[in-house]
Amino acid sequence: MMSSTSRSGLTLHTSNRFERLADQLSKLIADPLRSPLLPEIIVVQSNGMRRWLEQQIADRHGICSNVQFPFPQKFFHDLLQSAFPQSEATNLFDQEVMTWRIMKDLPRLVTHPEFAAVANYLRGERTELRAYELARRIAHVFDQYVVFRPKMILDWDTGEGKDWQPMLWRELQRAAPSRHQAALGSQLIDALKRNRAPVPERVSIFGVSTLPPFYISLIGEISARCPVHLFVMEPTPLWWGDIRSKREKARAKQPELFGFDEDEAGDNELLGANGKVGRDFLNFIAELTPVAEHEDFISPAKTESGAVPVLLEIQSDIFELKSGPAKVKRSVAPSDRSLQIHSCHSIVRELEVLHDHLLDLFQEDSALKPKDIIVMMPDVSVYAPFIDAVFGVPENPKQKIPYSTADREARAGSGVIDTFFRILEILPGRFTASEVFAILEAPAVQRCFGIAPAEIEIIQRWVDECAIRWGIDAQHRGRLGLPAFAENSWRHGLDRMLLGSALRPKNRQLFKEILPFDEIEGSNTELLGNFLEFVERLFSRANEFSKPRPLSEWQRDLRETLDAFFAADEAAQRELNRLRAAIAALGEIGAAAQNECAVPLDVVVAQLEYSLEESSSGAGFLSGNLTFCALKPMRSVPSKVVCLLGLNDTAFPRHDRAPGFDLLAQYPKRGDRNIRDGDRALFLEALLSAREVFYLSYIGQSLRDNQPLPPSVLASELLDYIAENFHVAIDQFVIKHPLQAFSPRNFQNNGRLFSYSADNCAAGIVLEKDRREPLPFFDQPLSEPDEKWYEVEIARLVEFFSHPAKFFVRHRLGIELPRDREEADDREPFALDSLDRYGIEQQLLDDALNGVVPESALASVRASGVLPPGGTGDVIFDELCTNVTTFADTIRQQVAVQQPATIIRADIGDFTLSGRIDRVRGDTLLHYRLTRLKTKDFVRIWIEHLARNLTEQKPALLFGKERDEIAGYEFPPMENAREVLTDLLTIYWGGLCEPLQLFPRSSWTFVEKIFAGKDRERARYLAGNDWKSNENDEKSRGERDDAYIKLAFRNRDDALDEEWERISLCVLGPIFSRRKRQ
Repeated sequence: MMSSTSRSGLTLHTSNRFERLADQLSKLIADPLRSPLLPEIIVVQSNGMRRWLEQQIADRHGICSNVQFPFPQKFFHDLLQSAFPQSEATNLFDQEVMTWRIMKDLPRLVTHPEFAAVANYLRGERTELRAYELARRIAHVFDQYVVFRPKMILDWDTGEGKDWQPMLWRELQRAAPSRHQAALGSQLIDALKRNRAPVPERVSIFGVSTLPPFYISLIGEISARCPVHLFVMEPTPLWWGDIRSKREKARAKQPELFGFDEDEAGDNELLGANGKVGRDFLNFIAELTPVAEHEDFISPAKTESGAVPVLLEIQSDIFELKSGPAKVKRSVAPSDRSLQIHSCHSIVRELEVLHDHLLDLFQEDSALKPKDIIVMMPDVSVYAPFIDAVFGVPENPKQKIPYSTADREARAGSGVIDTFFRILEILPGRFTASEVFAILEAPAVQRCFGIAPAEIEIIQRWVDECAIRWGIDAQHRGRLGLPAFAENSWRHGLDRMLLGSALRPKNRQLFKEILPFDEIEGSNTELLGNFLEFVERLFSRANEFSKPRPLSEWQRDLRETLDAFFAADEAAQRELNRLRAAIAALGEIGAAAQNECAVPLDVVVAQLEYSLEESSSGAGFLSGNLTFCALKPMRSVPSKVVCLLGLNDTAFPRHDRAPGFDLLAQYPKRGDRNIRDGDRALFLEALLSAREVFYLSYIGQSLRDNQPLPPSVLASELLDYIAENFHVAIDQFVIKHPLQAFSPRNFQNNGRLFSYSADNCAAGIVLEKDRREPLPFFDQPLSEPDEKWYEVEIARLVEFFSHPAKFFVRHRLGIELPRDREEADDREPFALDSLDRYGIEQQLLDDALNGVVPESALASVRASGVLPPGGTGDVIFDELCTNVTTFADTIRQQVAVQQPATIIRADIGDFTLSGRIDRVRGDTLLHYRLTRLKTKDFVRIWIEHLARNLTEQKPALLFGKERDEIAGYEFPPMENAREVLTDLLTIYWGGLCEPLQLFPRSSWTFVEKIFAGKDRERARYLAGNDWKSNENDEKSRGERDDAYIKLAFRNRDDALDEEWERISLCVLGPIFSRRKRQ
């Protein structure tokens, strides 16, 4: 690889088109190197440029092989290693290694007075993590010093500087004196001048937009020994290095060849505002002495025949350095869409609008392909989920645009990587139920433990019913510095599951203070075993990983953890390999840094996250599909359509957040990196790389109040430039989109707002037609059901009359309305909600009526995990026992002992009514609920009472609560039970053909008020209060908003009509006429 040639020297290739620079590069490498084994070296600044160049070379030569594309830092590092083979210690100054060397040295150095500020920063909690984060920042700053301030670093080597930074640097370089890049670079320059350093046979540097001055000086020296070809994209053939001051141009390049007068060229505002990075680079290059220059410029406007689009006009202005405002403004065709700026309400709307506009571009230009489009944004991780939602699953498969997303954060772009970090993050924490299930949701974890996706909901139900909230066990809670109680912990709930699967307990009997959970049997026992294996592996690592250890040991243990929790398929293998590589690097970094210090888990997690982000390969960039990627240097490769999203006021350009000790930020120099200037350069690159369409998008309208929000200053400057130089209304370029994709405005064929979504169009049509409400859900009866429906169970008849609309939708239409999936509850109970309170009281009441003293049930109730822990639970339980005892005493005064169940089977007209009645005490049917009685309670006892009285005329009793008092209702024996049931079954049969106008709350209120002596108008008014929601009370939901009633009676404002009155009185009236309050 290393040899001298007679063709040394720097050749500068310039053009305003990357395609033309690629042509020149292809011609250059067509001249082969002396040995076919030697690789062609082409230095690039990004993986994106590497991919683009590979494609360009392959297009021109048929293949691209034996070509290396190092980044600048890698190229110069390899050059130093070749020149000084003995300098293996240079990796001690690798940023990763330097971080851990600093971590090792800081504890000793902070005792020095010069390190007082550092020592103060490291005080407080999680000092190891704070030390790691500080060491990483210091290492990054030192790495920048070596490249951007090599002289300062060399001065520090010789003892200059008395602050903590020079002292720390000297401590680092003491292990490898003068082995860092600044020292070796200086030695390399001397060696090159003396012809004692090997160099490549040929070096090409392509598309690099900026380099540190140190590297540029090395390029100059290398070019004295071998051919160096520098391919630079320049926006103009004119000298623009002093564009800000308009000083005398240093390098006139015969502008008359391009059809414009150099004397008329001036300071183009867009180039002046966004070109600082490029100007600095241009000035540094100008200090070199090229032996040859090749220029290949073409005016953007001359690439078009006929009218010139405004995008090319702007590019031509930059090309010719035209300054504004123009004396004569140019016109813009109304149909010109080469420049588009879209104002939206949200990220989702940005992507929906983009999708529609790309479909429109494809329709207009059949030659346009997805690979011709690049979409960039400041932060891909923010947009990635919404990209998949909008572009991943289009409503019409024919509208699917193939796409790939580059630059995702490691965790955001990989479910496997994210789940692995969730495992590590849960180990030192509270082990909440939601955290555990977030891990178990990963397909690779489910495969590892033999758990099917559909079984997750079953396990969640077990966990919820066993009241598992957080904490492994009481000891684990104690280690966290929290009260060490066992209830609601994983161990407490899992013991209940295990015991319940092995035993068949009766009457909530405890076994060694454990209340068996009896809902697991049959094939579910295997599922329980798989789940237990999963959580036990988590628990064991929580204990093991609580102890700090050196990086080499963390490497071993993390590798074992990866194997213990993940079973890879083809899709997951690549991400597992990335994790394994990052884990393997831990031991390598620790060995190189000679750091054997024990560090806690949170430090290792931070190191792994950083390593994974740094190892990102840029996968997904220029993969032959539409590319979504981050705004990074040299990402703006030439594309027909260049789109920039997220150009919000505060999002772009970004702001520098340098640490306070960064000397580069305190004392900046020309050529230093600056995020804000760099982002302006990215915008300029994007503008110049767009060949046909430059598409900008931002959140320009508030979701809250629709107020306008300003765009990025870069978009504003572009609009100002257009206003000063073109005779056109800004509204032609800025399109404000409505909040919803289904807005009727999108379908009015006005050319500016449009959509390709048929679903949104249908919704928009409905809204446009006076925002008409949906048509009634049900407009004609169903046919009668088959004969099997004449067989009616008592429980089924009770279900029907308790909620007729729900019964009709579920059983006749077969529609099960979805319920919101409940998230796992992570909090132990601090009080009882109404449902838990009712469940405990009802169980205690059943026990009390069977002769069991309520107080004796405390152990089983507490073992269930429902009661709050400690004294709070005892107080609540005592209160429940008091309520139950009083209630049970009242009932016992009225009834005798429990009787065997009665089996009912009777023919009533065409129907056969059957069922089991098992709540008979003495001769009385007894129902009780230690809560407020509802319509369904009266319906149930009424129908069972009627069924029982078909064969024997006996009474019934219903007990409940009304206004915090015990209420009892007696139903006397019924001689006409068959007649009443005949009426109910007739109504039931009609309710199987169309929704029955009987509503549990509204109908009950209406009939109740009628029997209380109210007139019908007043009774209907009061029932209407139950039917409609209270707009002033969000918790008060009207009955018409019940999901099943809302569907069955959609758009039926007249649901409470005369037919409703008739049905309500017919069904519920007999209950009121026969019940007697005790």
